[in-house]
Amino acid sequence: MDQIKETTESAEQTRKVYLLVIEHIKTLIQRGEISFGGKLPSERQLMATLNLSRNSIREALRSLENMGIIESRHGQGNFLVNHMGKSLGSIFSLLLFMNQCNDLEISQLRRSIEIGAYLLAVKQAPGAELKKLAHSLHLMECASVEDRTKIDKKFHDTLIEISGNRLLQLLNETLSQLFESSIQQLQTDISSEQWQTLLAYHTQIYQYLAERNESAGTKALIRHYDFIDQALRQTDQADYHKQ
Repeated sequence: MDQIKETTESAEQTRKVYLLVIEHIKTLIQRGEISFGGKLPSERQLMATLNLSRNSIREALRSLENMGIIESRHGQGNFLVNHMGKSLGSIFSLLLFMNQCNDLEISQLRRSIEIGAYLLAVKQAPGAELKKLAHSLHLMECASVEDRTKIDKKFHDTLIEISGNRLLQLLNETLSQLFESSIQQLQTDISSEQWQTLLAYHTQIYQYLAERNESAGTKALIRHYDFIDQALRQTDQADYHKQ
């Protein structure tokens, strides 16, 4: 019982220390003394500034590295980075592995993210970004089966970039990487007629975005994800019957 208590107290202490380190990093950013890619103060400097032990500082830095906030480079020190997408990806991968979520639920989350991004993009879609979206659409129209997934990802990435919301971009990138193999399998298995249907949804999404039509574009996205979700359900049923 005492050992469990000590472990709990140790974990709580580590959490408090890395919160102190985060607050100190935020202060340095506000002062303009550090930005992404910049080097953090040394362990010795952090110890002196925050009045903490070396072990406490190291535990806190290790926690921040696991969260994707800093990167430790051998012989150089610790640097402020934005690798939180990788950290999120690891969490989602573990949830998938432990059967705490599935591809359909990931698709449903992506649906919510992309509809939100579309509603933002409609209000500000610049011509240059629309041209990038049109280019991806053109490539999709003549893509080989092997290239469909990559070009499809580029289309959706561009749409979410147009939204200007970096958090949506972060979530999208995390989920896209996690979902890539499932989408690739789905696009390999569908018939040419089904591919044309999916392509038509992408065309509608682009056209309605160019027209700044919120309602019609949202409906096109819903139809797109309804198609994807139905295909995923059919795949799950086929896999179940094979068992």
